[in-house]
Amino acid sequence: MDLKLQSLTPLSLSGSRAQPAGREDLRQAAEGFESLFLTQLLKAGRAGLPGGDLLGSSGVDTARDMLDMELAKSSAGRAGLGIADAIERQFAPLVRDGKS
Repeated sequence: MDLKLQSLTPLSLSGSRAQPAGREDLRQAAEGFESLFLTQLLKAGRAGLPGGDLLGSSGVDTARDMLDMELAKSSAGRAGLGIADAIERQFAPLVRDGKS
């Protein structure tokens, strides 16, 4: 497998052509990563619970997973974990203000 390294130019694929990412895109991506982290945290916490539910159906599992994803999405950036803030600080020098 041949892997080619690309330059570190941040791009946003909104619209018909790629445009440089702005601060809003960076914040959205940082909160998306924090949401993924929280989803995995909730999933791991539920896996550690003893026993199963009484119904034991895949529908219950799917509904629980969707609830976890929505909780994580609504908590991202507001839960006080600081993951999104740290990601935003780290990658801020690589993005433009969006005003140019």
